Amino acid sequence: MAPQLTGAPGLAAAAGGAAAVKPQFHHFHHHRLAARHHHNPSPTSLLSKLAFWSVCSLSLLVAFLLLSPSAAPTPRAAPDSPRRSLHTSPSTATWGGTAWEKKVRASARVRRANGRGLSVLVTGAAGFVGCHAAAALRRRGDGVLGLDNFNDYYDPALKRGRAALLARSGVYVVDGDIADAELLDKLFDVVPFTHVLHLAAQAGVRHALVDPMSYVRANVAGLVTLLEAARVADPQPAIVWASSSSVYGLNSHVPFSEHDRTDRPASLYAATKKAGEEIAHVYNHIYGLSLTALRFFTVYGPWGRPDMAYFFFTRDILAGRPITVYESAGGGTHQTTISRDFTYIDDIVKGCVGALDTAGRSTGSGGKKRGPAPFRTYNLGNTSPVPVTQLVDLLEKLLKVKAVRRVVKMPRNGDVPYTHANISLAQRELGYRPSTDLQTGLKKFVRWYLEYYMPGLADKQKQHGSSNSKVSRDRNGSSNSAG
Repeated sequence: MAPQLTGAPGLAAAAGGAAAVKPQFHHFHHHRLAARHHHNPSPTSLLSKLAFWSVCSLSLLVAFLLLSPSAAPTPRAAPDSPRRSLHTSPSTATWGGTAWEKKVRASARVRRANGRGLSVLVTGAAGFVGCHAAAALRRRGDGVLGLDNFNDYYDPALKRGRAALLARSGVYVVDGDIADAELLDKLFDVVPFTHVLHLAAQAGVRHALVDPMSYVRANVAGLVTLLEAARVADPQPAIVWASSSSVYGLNSHVPFSEHDRTDRPASLYAATKKAGEEIAHVYNHIYGLSLTALRFFTVYGPWGRPDMAYFFFTRDILAGRPITVYESAGGGTHQTTISRDFTYIDDIVKGCVGALDTAGRSTGSGGKKRGPAPFRTYNLGNTSPVPVTQLVDLLEKLLKVKAVRRVVKMPRNGDVPYTHANISLAQRELGYRPSTDLQTGLKKFVRWYLEYYMPGLADKQKQHGSSNSKVSRDRNGSSNSAG
């Protein structure tokens, strides 16, 4: 059964977002310079050499500065802003030691009666999809250990709140980074994980215009660090990981199929996810890792991400602030609103669990491939695109507040005008069948949002709803008695 993580008002001060990572290494290609034998070098030759090595030194310095985490304090955004810096949140957490290892083993221990469950490392476990997936796996008795760096891309309090919910069900979330190779090696040494659900990433299309290196650190370097740890683990785990529907980029063939071209990304985020798919293929081919990529389509629901439109539309509508609705240029002067294949979180979690259950084993041993291993890619969407204007209509109805709309032409910020998933492959091989329409899903999200952020308003709406139900029952009762 899919997770139902509901928010209690008392947790409104707790919580987190998508995990970002820091690089542990950078590769430089060294080229040998041919030896030159000049007994009497000319001044021009000496100046040329000096200029050459000056440029090399400057390039190395720039690369070092770009790839190194800043030592300066990171400015924090206003409390209601979803866009924050991407450096790891300050933490005094340490790992290692007997007590720590005991907590790790206890969390990862399978609790099914028959002992045949999975032992899963969930990266990004305090993120939106991660916390729901970890909760669902724990409920059915699987062993689950979380890993998250609690960064401040958006309010870390939300992520801490998710981790608190997981802790109540016995899931321990290790405070650490997926780019920490030593930590990952230790986790695989302490627990013989059967599976990894890799959801840690730097999410969001538009923020790449502000901090592009964070996407390279998390989505490329972080993935490689994880794959390196997994390939030498004994046993090798099967890995299911989050790619994105963004990889379809400028593809115009709809609905998007796994067989469509994905070589024209429209954003850096999409390019890093596409790079991840290619890197995964290498580790499957060389090392025998079982790898499954899941292309998520616009996930929404309770405990969601504040940088998503449905979330900040809700916040701004309630605050009386204008919301910006983009429209895309069609043929000639015709304008069309942006449409998204909104997919409810419970349906996405079902797809994740189905992918884990059907993953198939990795075939490597001692870091060497012993035979072919599964390599799969699936779309996980709702296959029912909805215009963003209709999303706003539904929010107005649920919030009982009229939105102040600003309709503008979509800028070149990496967004695409339309997404639509072909899910026939996931239906056939994973048993994936989404069942939540947008109105039903948004109703659940709004209920959570009000309980978490505005408990007073939530209580008033509940009371109003109860009195309306009583009036309706009274009317029905009078009518039945008269009849």
